[in-house]
Amino acid sequence: MIRASSTSRRSAGFTLLELAVSMTVLAILAAIVAPPWARYRARMRAYSSAHELRAELTYIQGRAMDLEGECWVQVDSAGQYSVFVTDPATGSGELYRQVNVAPEGLTLSSPGKRLLFGPRGWVDPDKSDVAYDDSAGIRIYTITVSAPGVVDVPVRIYLNGRIEVR
Repeated sequence: MIRASSTSRRSAGFTLLELAVSMTVLAILAAIVAPPWARYRARMRAYSSAHELRAELTYIQGRAMDLEGECWVQVDSAGQYSVFVTDPATGSGELYRQVNVAPEGLTLSSPGKRLLFGPRGWVDPDKSDVAYDDSAGIRIYTITVSAPGVVDVPVRIYLNGRIEVR
């Protein structure tokens, strides 16, 4: 008769001490990784929202040229913007889409301001009141998407219609 040794029965599982040490090591690793991961996620949300805003601006720029009318983006508050397009029947602007970035923890610059594209697809400086910089010899409008304390992502709109995310 062969007897089962006591060591073979013991190696079938983990001791409470081994589990406690493993859990402690995992908790320490999670504490080290969590803050950079949260900043990374906030940064990616800001860049994603900035690229979405760029796509909206490009759309209404093309729509203004197609309809030979005016289309614009209105920054309603620090957490929301609205996109307006020209209604061909009436010639007035109608709400196309509202985007709320506040649930993502993001903010927008220029609350209460608008950026209007004219029939040629260029920014109309007389009807746009978004902040601009003309130190480089060309007027550049900027709407910044911010993840507070993490990153500011400027969406730059040049007077001639070029739009870029930096």
